[in-house]
Amino acid sequence: MILIFYLISFILAAPTKKKGQTKISNKNGINPLDHVDLFYGTENGGNMFPGVTRPFGMAKIGVDVLDSKFGNPYSGYAPGGVINGISMMHESGTGGAPEYGVVSQLPFYGDYSNGEEVTLSRSQPDSAKVGYYAVNTTSKINIELTAGERYGILKYNFNDNFQDSKVLVNVSHHLTAPNRPWWTQYFVNGSIDATTNGYIGQTTIKGGWGDQEPWTIYFCSNFSTPAQSVSKFDKNGETQNQFSTSSTTQDDSFGLIFNFGHQQEVISHAGISFISTTQACDNINHNQDFYSLVEETQQIWLNEVFNKFQISSFNNSLIDKFYTNLYGTHLIPSNKTGENPNSGWSTSQVYYDDFFTIWDTFRCLNPLINIVNPRRGSEIVQSLTNIYLNEGWTPDGRSANQNGRTQGGSNSDIVMADAFVKNISGINWSDAYSAMVNNAENQPPYWYDSFASDASTKQGRGALPDWLKYGYVTRNYTRSVSRTMEYSYDDFALSQVALGLGKNDDYNKYLKRSSNWQNLWNPEATAKGYDYKGFIQPKNSDGSFNFKNYDPLSCGGCYWGDDEYEGKPIEYGFAIPHDIQTLVSLVGSNDSFVQRISDLYPLHGSKIADVGNEPSFLTPFLFNFVNQQYKTSELVNYILTQNFGSGVDGLPGNSDGGAMQAWVIFSMIGIYPIAGTTTYLITSPSVTNLKLTLDNGSTFVVSANNLSGDNIYIQSLKVNGKKWDKNWVDHSKLFANGGSLEFEMGSKQVIWESGDVPPSFGHYSRN
Repeated sequence: MILIFYLISFILAAPTKKKGQTKISNKNGINPLDHVDLFYGTENGGNMFPGVTRPFGMAKIGVDVLDSKFGNPYSGYAPGGVINGISMMHESGTGGAPEYGVVSQLPFYGDYSNGEEVTLSRSQPDSAKVGYYAVNTTSKINIELTAGERYGILKYNFNDNFQDSKVLVNVSHHLTAPNRPWWTQYFVNGSIDATTNGYIGQTTIKGGWGDQEPWTIYFCSNFSTPAQSVSKFDKNGETQNQFSTSSTTQDDSFGLIFNFGHQQEVISHAGISFISTTQACDNINHNQDFYSLVEETQQIWLNEVFNKFQISSFNNSLIDKFYTNLYGTHLIPSNKTGENPNSGWSTSQVYYDDFFTIWDTFRCLNPLINIVNPRRGSEIVQSLTNIYLNEGWTPDGRSANQNGRTQGGSNSDIVMADAFVKNISGINWSDAYSAMVNNAENQPPYWYDSFASDASTKQGRGALPDWLKYGYVTRNYTRSVSRTMEYSYDDFALSQVALGLGKNDDYNKYLKRSSNWQNLWNPEATAKGYDYKGFIQPKNSDGSFNFKNYDPLSCGGCYWGDDEYEGKPIEYGFAIPHDIQTLVSLVGSNDSFVQRISDLYPLHGSKIADVGNEPSFLTPFLFNFVNQQYKTSELVNYILTQNFGSGVDGLPGNSDGGAMQAWVIFSMIGIYPIAGTTTYLITSPSVTNLKLTLDNGSTFVVSANNLSGDNIYIQSLKVNGKKWDKNWVDHSKLFANGGSLEFEMGSKQVIWESGDVPPSFGHYSRN
């Protein structure tokens, strides 16, 4: 039966505006959109998504590419190869394996051949601006894309007047992981119904990095002009005059082909929903033209993100670096409020999905959002709370409306604590705290993971029994070291929320537990090539450290089955930012502490710490804890210039959902957060002047007098116009009612700070 729906009776007028261009600029005459490189970090393992979307938008529309030389295109995009689809959903900057790449169209000429995939080849590199993406092909078909919140407009220009213009809709299309088949996605089943004006349908997918159970996405599309015919295709070939089709065979390629004759321009309005085809259609603004949607999306980016900042610097490339990285901090998680199909959810409940993963983002991405975009910060925390209330656990990784894979601790606790101590409004803190306590006290149900079968990796703290019994995690569980360190930090987060809620017994309980990391400190442990001893090390249930050939400089594969995850033991030794003064006392002296940090980096030592993995995000700033801030400025500047470049290979590894870009933004501003606290560590800024307009209407201002490529050291500092003698500052000084940092910069290494070192909160030394 043919399903009739949303007939469009008009054809969009030919565009007259310049592609992807808006004339809007901010108050200092800069159009930030001109300074955003959407292809930044798309290669060299950065896995950035360069397509079209809105801040935290559910629709992320872009090309999906088959490229044997590129590996697994996690965001769909690759610079070479052939395009086999233009799909509506992607994630950005993720590792593990690709997710989504569903609801696909592809314009083409010619006939469908049995079993052969339709593909397009580029005639030149793709081009993109915020809210706009363009592809030119060797087939003389040009493609332009733009996106709304949960729909997009796909515009096809057919320039061969001698062939029929066709659009293939592949219902079974999805991204795969050929190099990691154990984590690939699979098509389960789907269906599509059409008229000559458009179509509706659904696709069910399973698998992926989170090992998701089958989930369904619904779709709706209408065309600007009716097709002359509609035909079905599958592995057996093309069948004429078919207006509906379905499949239940795993990974069959099937769908419909719309033939528009010699029509030169075909425009598709396409919407998506996790609820129904009706909602997918309702998510479309059917009357919007292509370029008005481009400008609307660009204006939303300007209003919500870019125009909050006014910046200048001694080097224009730094302005490009700032805005490009700022863009990357607002892509995921995805706002899916009203789109959760799981039982119990209501359309009014705030809901974000696509946390990939909180393990990556809690250290600096979420604290950045809490400053720049506190409304989103509030919604993210309330969403985590709502996930707990409806589904029983907060996530670490989550996609397709399902929790899946926790790499270390229950670090949503730190995201919540960061919002709490910074007075982010709009959150039910009673419920949020209940979610945190659940993580701290209840072991999650067992969920088999072939990479770590010892305990659940789906949510919560899988190694909790050891934590509660011994005060650390033994090697009975995988990732025993990284879990111990993270559980300590997570319990510190609980202590801060408990304190603010007046739960003094809980405060003392969790603050004491936050010192448990000290149980893994082996004062006799040594590392080859270093004349000091004392390192973090796995520990047996009997309290012994008798592991042969244990090397603090190696984490083996640094993966699911190892003692440490994506970080060496020597790196994890610094991953307790709430208790640094205890660490300084354990290593013996300020000089030894400085030496240990310096030895991790090629600036003064070897390349041991990897800024491409989050456990070492904070380490370069820790010189501040012994009042040698100039070393922080020196090392952070080195990392910014040597490890974070520009262009397609500008990231030192996965973006990790914007975590890398948040590190860059904080470092360029001249402050770095200790997540879950109100403390910011000071470093040298990379911008000469910066003004951030806060949501409450006040401003945060940074000025760096005499800043240059050589003048990277702070000579003196004023906070809110007054001389400042500490190398840290509290959130309330800068962001509660606005504030300012005025740096005097120079080329000399100066110990300019004489005040108290940054606060440490651990009070339960085990020595």
